[in-house]
Amino acid sequence: MNMSEIECDFVVDSGNSCFKVGKIENSSITEVKRYTSEQLSELLELISGKKIIISHVGSEKTYNSIKKKCTILFRLVNDMNFPFQSEYQTMESWGVDRACNMVAAHEFYPNQNVLVVDIGTCIKFDLMNSNGVYQGGSISPGIKLRFLSLHEGTAKLPLLDPTSDYNLIGKSTNESITNGIMKGLEREIKGLIKSYKKKNKHLRIIVTGGDLFYFDFKQKSNIFADENLTLKGLYQLYLFNAQ
Repeated sequence: MNMSEIECDFVVDSGNSCFKVGKIENSSITEVKRYTSEQLSELLELISGKKIIISHVGSEKTYNSIKKKCTILFRLVNDMNFPFQSEYQTMESWGVDRACNMVAAHEFYPNQNVLVVDIGTCIKFDLMNSNGVYQGGSISPGIKLRFLSLHEGTAKLPLLDPTSDYNLIGKSTNESITNGIMKGLEREIKGLIKSYKKKNKHLRIIVTGGDLFYFDFKQKSNIFADENLTLKGLYQLYLFNAQ
């Protein structure tokens, strides 16, 4: 199929708490914008009358609002063809964001052991081995869910916002909550990365997700940050299924 026949205007990652939208020009993502759920009207104005491809994990009400405004060329669903093999036993409930990340890992880092760490509403770890076989991974609560859980599960602890300004020892209740969650999650992520590296030789680690920048992942030890990995994977999956 000719590329001009399958080209689209935007690629949309519609998540639980935000939307990421990539503009497509000359078969590449050239500009990315992020919208919160409160900015849905702005997103709808941007994509009105356009051709889009979408990964959607939010409510069907939101999806229907998007669908009314534009032409949806492609919506990622679990039972479609993927360009790799999988050892995951419950593909029917596999998150579409995880699927996009693995498509990107397979496409851009072929013949490598690749670990994708997606720091968003949830913290997702996913492993693609050097033979192009998806191995599986893990899911745990993300930053905001941890703050919310601590607030709702206690009588007096306040609901705080995430921050990148945290230390080991808190000098107040607010600091103790912030440090406990942020430092604990930082150690959790780095500890899991270390465990994966022990079991997989020459492991390339890609860190992505909307909450990526709360943490300092320096470009060393084969760790690389790519905040648009999910969008890139979604676009590659569209091309794979459209041709």
